[in-house]
Formats: sequence, structure tokens, C-alpha cells
Amino acid sequence: MKQLDSYIGKGVVWSFFAVAFVLLGLDYALTFIEQVKKINEFYTISNLLEVLVLRLPGKFSEYIPIASLIGTLVGLGALATTSELTVIRAAGIPIWRIGWSAIKPILIISLVGVGISEFIAPDADQKADLIEKLRKQRSSENIIAGGVWLRSDNSYIYIGAADKEGTLYDMQIFTSKEQMLTNTQFAKTVHHADQDNWILNSVKSTTFFEDKVESVELEQKDWQMAFKPEHLYLATQEPEALSLSQSLSYQDYLTNQDLNTSRYQLEFWTKALRPFASIALVIIALSSVFGPLRSSTMGSRIFSGVIIGIVFQNGLNLFGRMSLAADFPPLLGVLIPIAICLIIGTIQLKRAK
Repeated sequence: MKQLDSYIGKGVVWSFFAVAFVLLGLDYALTFIEQVKKINEFYTISNLLEVLVLRLPGKFSEYIPIASLIGTLVGLGALATTSELTVIRAAGIPIWRIGWSAIKPILIISLVGVGISEFIAPDADQKADLIEKLRKQRSSENIIAGGVWLRSDNSYIYIGAADKEGTLYDMQIFTSKEQMLTNTQFAKTVHHADQDNWILNSVKSTTFFEDKVESVELEQKDWQMAFKPEHLYLATQEPEALSLSQSLSYQDYLTNQDLNTSRYQLEFWTKALRPFASIALVIIALSSVFGPLRSSTMGSRIFSGVIIGIVFQNGLNLFGRMSLAADFPPLLGVLIPIAICLIIGTIQLKRAK
């Protein structure tokens, strides 16, 4: 059985990586074509290429379920074409055992993908986001674009970007009194000093009086703000850019503030359940190889895999968005398409026996 596992596993794994390489290459090329029009003196071609490379680990994790589906179809399909699957079946090996030989390497790859989503992709994605935000904000006349808004006492605060070291970039503070704007401050960078104390650097402050407006520029200025650096950092990140542990931490913070956590729950469960999605799609692939695609050409199998993958991904997006709009648990929105694939694949496999 070890030889069987090794033989089938190698075929599936090589097909998986070939499909993943093609998917990543297409994604890279299409994204480059889409983003190249944003190139300017501040956001150069080298910046764009760096951003695209940094996003590759996250994209690889995202494509694991689809690559598992098409890779299994191609790998087992090649064995079916040469009648090797027929010989294996004739030797008394049941379908479920052949399926387990295909599932094992995919399960290992999926777990590695979860590790990438936790330890590698978040840092890379967050660095890419920081590069994009800082470069694009420098080239924009209106700096209020793509950051996060917060409220502290009578002030509304806009943060353009943040890094893991606790530095905030392009922060604007709008202070009001009795629904009247009294002061605006712009700081190029902001550093955390201790507790609620922050230091604003390269500050431009404008104060509005009844009869005049005063503007001053300061190298540094102290500011009090009751936010922790780690929470501000996470607040400036998109939910899909967070690791599983960061997402859980920020969800706890939002819950304590009586704020909605649905988007973060949806991204958390989408990443956490990718191994199950991969297994469900491998079962769909097995049911196709031993069922309707048994005598199909390789091109037909690949085309079928692409169509099934697109339907699955759209179903995942549909039920995920529905969970946000209809206010039912995001976990259900992720589980429903996975469960549908498992049920359909299991029924098809039973018919193929």
C-alpha cells in the first residue's frame, strides 16, 4: 500500500504544483496589467513588482483548494487514460483507498497552506499594503484615501497606514466643539511613547477662531489617545490580510467595544477551513474521474475542473456575503458550499462503485 500511496500521491502532487504555478502566473500577469496604469513617479514599476511578489504567498494559500481539485483531476486522469486505475481496481483496491492516497498529500499541502496563512502571508501582505498606501498617498492630492477612521473624545482621527513597530503614517486629527470644527492637525508620522501618550512628528496645526485662522508647524507635539498600538495596526489592515491569531485578537477587541466582527469572522473561517474545502473538492474530483469523466480527454478534465472551481469559489463568495447581509453566522456561510461539495462528491462516488 505504501507503493500505491507514493505512486498516486506523486502524480497528484506534481499536477497540483503545475496547476498552482499556472494559476499564480495568470493572477500575477493579470494583476500587473490591471495595476500598471497606476505607475507614476511615486509608485514606480519596481514598487509594483515588489508588491506583487509579496502577495504571492497569500495567493498560493488562496488557490490551494482550486489547485487541489484540478491537480487531482489531472493526476488521476492521467492514470485513467493509461488504464492504470483500471488495473489498480482489478487488483481489488477499493475506490475509497485510491481516494485516500490522493487526499493525503493534498491534506499535507493544505495544512502547510494554513501555516503560510498564519506565519508568512500576513507579514508579506501587510508590507505590500504599507508600500501601496504610502506611495499612493504621496501621489494623491487628497490624502484621505484607503486608511481608517477612529474617534477619540471630541476628535475624529484618520490614519493613513501603520506598521508593526507601532508607527502611524499620515495621521489627521479633526477636533470639534459643539458641532463646530475648532482644530485640525496633520502629522507625517506618529510614535507611541507610553500608555495613552503619543508623539506627533512634522506637525501642521490649524486652529479656527471666530474671527481668524491660525496655522503653525511643529517638529514634535505630544498627543493623548486611548488606543493601543497593536489595535491601531490591526485596524489599518484589511480582514483578509490578517493571520488567524491576529484576526481572533482583533475580534476580541471589537467585541469588547460592541462593534461588528462579521467581516473578520468570515475571513477567519475562510482561511481556517481551507483544508476541508480542499478535501471536499478532491472528493468531487474523485467522483468525476471514476464517474462521468472516466473516458474523457485531459482537456475535458481540466475544463471541467476550472468550471467546478469557479462555481465553488462563487458559491463561497455568495454564501459568505449573504452571511454578512442576512446576519447569520459567517461560519455557516463558509461551511454550506463545502458541505454541498462533500455531499455531491460522496453520492457520486457511491454510484461509481
